Amino acid sequence: MDISLQLYSIKEEAKENFERALELTHQAGYQGVEFAGYFGIGPERMKDLLTAHHLKAVSTHLGIPRLKEGLDEEIAYAKALGYKLLVCPFLKGDSAAAYIEGAEFLEACAQRAAREGLQFGYHNHAHEFVKYDGKYAQDLILENAPTLKFQPDLFWIAAGGVDPLSYLEPLAKAGRICAIHAKEIAKVGQENVYVGEGRIDFKAAARLCPPDRYPWIIEQEEFHSDHLDGISKSYRGLRQIFDAL
Repeated sequence: MDISLQLYSIKEEAKENFERALELTHQAGYQGVEFAGYFGIGPERMKDLLTAHHLKAVSTHLGIPRLKEGLDEEIAYAKALGYKLLVCPFLKGDSAAAYIEGAEFLEACAQRAAREGLQFGYHNHAHEFVKYDGKYAQDLILENAPTLKFQPDLFWIAAGGVDPLSYLEPLAKAGRICAIHAKEIAKVGQENVYVGEGRIDFKAAARLCPPDRYPWIIEQEEFHSDHLDGISKSYRGLRQIFDAL
């Protein structure tokens, strides 16, 4: 049951010295990574770096501008490294119509990826849990992009005022989930704490989306120690949960 790290968690290290970021990821215990940029590193060199640090690529995050200008290049990069999942991490509108229009673009991306044997998903924040015409923006996205998969960020669902498990369950049963972002929210308030120190029931989430079938990816946005210690604590917290399944 592998655990991957969203490299945005250590974005400063990745920008300064990408190989050092991979070294930290491996030292913390992770088996895989999710990209948030490649920092000018081509696929063959990236493959060598991942191998050297005993890591595999599981997915990548791609913003709307990159999807509009370079989706074919991103598909080629994914195929060269062997990962199967592309994810858009942000879409924000101010009306139901805006979200529907955005969803139609994401659906076109999903269909393009599917023709190449890849999955395409969407990663939420809290603003998708504002209602427009009586529906969450996240529901409008999924309803208007029928082949789009969903990468739920459990922290942001909770921060949006919605119970993550209640929202996750029907989508898991419907086959809409492509991966899980394991991000922990404090027991009180909306601070991003280390996995296992907050209020999300990760064990129940893992029963809904078993880690031997779905990529589980930790993203740490707030730290209370140095970055290696922080990503290590979240890794150990999730590993203990998986070991208890």
